[in-house]
Amino acid sequence: MLELPRDLTAETFLSRYWQKEPLFMPQAIATMRPAVSRNELAWLATLDDVESRIVFTDRDHGRYRVETGPFDTAFLQALPPRDWALLVHDVDKHLPAMRNLFKQVPFVPDWRIDDLMISFAVPGGGVGPHRDNYDVFLCQGIGIREWRFSTTNVVDNPAASDDLALLQEFVGDECHVTREGDVLYLPPGVAHWGIAKRACITYSIGMRAPAGYADPDLQLSEIRPGYLSPAALKRAGTQASRFGCVVTELKEWLRPLAPQQEEVSKLLKSRSTVNRLRLHGMARLAFDESNVYLNGTSRTLRAEERESIALLCLRRRLSATIVSGLGDQCLRWLLGHGAFEIPENH
Repeated sequence: MLELPRDLTAETFLSRYWQKEPLFMPQAIATMRPAVSRNELAWLATLDDVESRIVFTDRDHGRYRVETGPFDTAFLQALPPRDWALLVHDVDKHLPAMRNLFKQVPFVPDWRIDDLMISFAVPGGGVGPHRDNYDVFLCQGIGIREWRFSTTNVVDNPAASDDLALLQEFVGDECHVTREGDVLYLPPGVAHWGIAKRACITYSIGMRAPAGYADPDLQLSEIRPGYLSPAALKRAGTQASRFGCVVTELKEWLRPLAPQQEEVSKLLKSRSTVNRLRLHGMARLAFDESNVYLNGTSRTLRAEERESIALLCLRRRLSATIVSGLGDQCLRWLLGHGAFEIPENH
């Protein structure tokens, strides 16, 4: 977990800062592990199923231009030494080991975590002053970046980019020069602006929530892997009946390829294989008291299945005990909707 500053505990972080105020946390992560290199990030940006973009900064005219991936290797190698940033989204889906960084924020429900976006920026690189409509933890890897943020109103600047929704340049309430291990938490709507001072990598843990959903009253007692608490459903209001489907919905290009029913039947006959299956890196699984949700779909959850689903959300892999508790019908549904990584030649 993040090393919170001063006398803060996870509980006081939620009550004082979560969805309320920014917080700079120097040396909150002792060692950034797991981590990616510049070359590994560039390789991801060459793949067809990876969402990536490069933002170029024209400092003389205060303009920002975006090019979207996938990128050719030769193009990446020919980039200039200054004033650009490469952003790669959903790295946790493509490199599941990177999910371990989510353990830095165990005081936030895991269904609230959208993705791990990783950026590499050369000196002068960044995406310009902007605001996001979601919570984010900006974790500094190698290199040095300057972050400014402002909780006061900063006006839009449509002239800054044809591709990005940017703001006027601003001085900010606070300015921090971040080095490896430093973390900046920003609630939704806070204007911020990061500029690389030295070639750097930043790991952004971004949150998700349906439009209109907010949880500034989030309590530690709500937090269990995959669990949609009664309080969360109450906050969802009129969306409560579809809430689990919405928060587990996937981008279409990230949807796991689900096995056909014939293959599912074959798998179910091989318990030794099924008992070792892991959740697919792109799958999103959640549950409440009545239903289980997977990749935007739902199924009624029987009382005898609930403990096994909870264990599956916790461990992210099957075992003989979990399989036995799920039963064939629930297991067939999970398999048929792309919950698991299916080994070749199973």
